[in-house]
Amino acid sequence: MKKAILITGGAGFLGKKYCQFFLKKKFVVLCVDNDKKKIKNLNNLNLKNLHTYECDITFESEIKRLSKEINKSFFVNILINNAAIDAVPFKKEKKNQKFPTSEMWDKEMNVSLKGSFLMIKYFGEKMAKKKQGSIINIGSDLSLIAPNQNIYKSSYGNYVKPVTYSVIKHGMLGMTKYFASLYGSKNVRVNMLSPGPIKNNQSPKLIKELKNLIPMNRLGKYEEMFGLLNFLSSDESSYLTGQNILVDGGRTII
Repeated sequence: MKKAILITGGAGFLGKKYCQFFLKKKFVVLCVDNDKKKIKNLNNLNLKNLHTYECDITFESEIKRLSKEINKSFFVNILINNAAIDAVPFKKEKKNQKFPTSEMWDKEMNVSLKGSFLMIKYFGEKMAKKKQGSIINIGSDLSLIAPNQNIYKSSYGNYVKPVTYSVIKHGMLGMTKYFASLYGSKNVRVNMLSPGPIKNNQSPKLIKELKNLIPMNRLGKYEEMFGLLNFLSSDESSYLTGQNILVDGGRTII
């Protein structure tokens, strides 16, 4: 049975880049996403050793179906929990507008926290039984700090970054530590890789505000995630587990 790396949210901006990187490294890559159009666009690239699966990871029944399908042909020894919804700042026009709706809260929590938990339940357990594997949760600098609301006020006007993303990424860190402890004796490592702001067509005003908070005075590049992803996926990180590795240009040190 072939070993494979599974990436959730694999057809999105960063997920797609991760898929392409690991394909160049000769991995068998399983891309999981719920966006048909993005999956189709990825398939149109005709990338060798790429297998795509449409799945809404917020539903356990769909992940159960997915795991049965994948486990017929592959052993997922590397899982990257990348799927997430980054809450967009919104304008405070009315009292309490800074709070997300219950629907927004549930949707964003379900994609990142519930989805990652369920992926670990169905694929991490397989790793534990075989006593080999690496789980990489994608975090954020907001796993350690709160959003600096002054950035959004200066860049957009009377806007606020919702609470959800910070709560999610703090929760992902707790989940990382929990499963690292649970699976430690099973030779399954669980770590979190947390990028700071990655350049992706942000407005010049927002970029300027962010740069002022980062000692390296620039935003990150998606390529700067690759080395650590490769390290965490290899035996070179065999004694590393339960860690939150920040790739943020120094933003969280001050």
